[in-house]
Amino acid sequence: MKIYEFHQKGLVLDGSDGSLRRHTGEAVELRPQSREVPAHLARAPGRTVSREEFTEAVWDGRQVSDDSLVQCIAEIRSALGDHERNIIQTVPRKGYRFVPPDGAQRQGAGRRRALLPAAAVVVLVAVVVGFGFWPQQQTSRAPVVAVLPLDDLSAAPHQGYLNDALAEGIITELARFPQFRVIARNSSFQFREAPTDVREIGATLGAGYVVEGSQQFDGARIKVTVQLVETDTGAHLFSDRYERDLDDLFAVQNEIVRHIASVTGQSILSDMPVHAAEDDVDSRLRGLQARNHMTNLTRENWQKAMALEETSIREEPHSAWGYVGKGLMLGVGARLGWLEPREDVLAEAKDHAETALRLAPENYMSHYTLARILSWQGEYAESLLHFARASDLNPSDSIVLIGMSIPLLYTGETEQAIDVLQQAAKVDPLHGDWLRWQLGWAYWQNDECERGLEAMQSMASPPVASNKTLASLLVCLGREEEAKVALQRFLDTRPGYSREDEAKTIPIDWKPDGLRDRFLEDMRRAGMP
Repeated sequence: MKIYEFHQKGLVLDGSDGSLRRHTGEAVELRPQSREVPAHLARAPGRTVSREEFTEAVWDGRQVSDDSLVQCIAEIRSALGDHERNIIQTVPRKGYRFVPPDGAQRQGAGRRRALLPAAAVVVLVAVVVGFGFWPQQQTSRAPVVAVLPLDDLSAAPHQGYLNDALAEGIITELARFPQFRVIARNSSFQFREAPTDVREIGATLGAGYVVEGSQQFDGARIKVTVQLVETDTGAHLFSDRYERDLDDLFAVQNEIVRHIASVTGQSILSDMPVHAAEDDVDSRLRGLQARNHMTNLTRENWQKAMALEETSIREEPHSAWGYVGKGLMLGVGARLGWLEPREDVLAEAKDHAETALRLAPENYMSHYTLARILSWQGEYAESLLHFARASDLNPSDSIVLIGMSIPLLYTGETEQAIDVLQQAAKVDPLHGDWLRWQLGWAYWQNDECERGLEAMQSMASPPVASNKTLASLLVCLGREEEAKVALQRFLDTRPGYSREDEAKTIPIDWKPDGLRDRFLEDMRRAGMP
């Protein structure tokens, strides 16, 4: 069996077993199935291999989801640095084909023996998607941790003041380290009000450990009790109590992270801040209060959230959090038509995001905010860079991954967008409606309209605007009468809205060419004037 040397990338692919090595001889870690997929492709370079053929060859004919193959392809592309998808090409609705680049040289079996000694393969769990931003050191043995919201035992005047600051901080800090896999807050916080056995929580979220506890604030000092519980057995691995001044909130958070790492046998290699300024704590708490307002998005709640962020900028100008929040609030206001002119509002939002990034370049929300605004401005390439950095800094936040799918879809990277959304679903097992909506859009764009409709119909409380995506999927499936009913739900909230208005909201350069016209035609067939 031939092997392929990719000189520009410094890699060697063995077509006999799908193993991948650097020219130094070091093995590139791939899951077993992810080795079998390139081995099967390399046996017939240039030939399209169907999904059914992969199922038979790699999974012995066992029924597996399409996601399994997509994840293997994403992992291989990332390992090869094939971000442009030139080496492993997607053939829409048919399968994949292996096209060695011009710089790849084939060598014989004798050369293979010299270059590729037998070695054990380390199983890689975190499938790298998109631009290779996912921490590559994660392994299948990495502890999976779910951090629950802490019970608030504060007296009435101070109850709710800390919101979820401490629990969110633990999630963010744990997620920085590739030694852990951390469940997104959107999923773990769904257990806030319902008493649930940790064994059930572990089974639902796929977590081996649960962090739970309580917090109490008296206006000056915080008291925190935290337990780490093993979900398989229900055993308490540690319980600790902390009592500090409020401005030591982040120091408490970091002590808890170190304790979790120690008990689970992990070593944290990166430096962690040991103290944060009091004004940073205040701004962070206001930001969480603002986000609570935005969970029910009305103009009144948006104004309340904006006021909180402006207070932070005025009173704590050296904290990034106020600029993060106001940047996002301005972007939302521009998108919903509450602030005009749109271009000027987005320019102001970008200024705030850049200020946040200058003040806190290692804060993932600084990068996320700038990424969202750049995406709204149509600056997709730069937007993706900041989305990637945000996810690198906090891989557990599914919102970052969902946001990243938008510029990927508009630039025609449809399968990469689907990969990113599927990764978001992994870190956020109980994911919400935004992810389902984005999957609906992505599958429509990929001509997988049945899957898209299934995703959309699983939404719990569909936003009114999502009915446009639902209508386009129904048109795609030839169900135009149902599409008209769906679209009318949107039109009822926007009297006089027309295709001309819709055309102003979507990019002129939406890739691939023709997709913009296809969407507008779907709107026409669904009854949009």
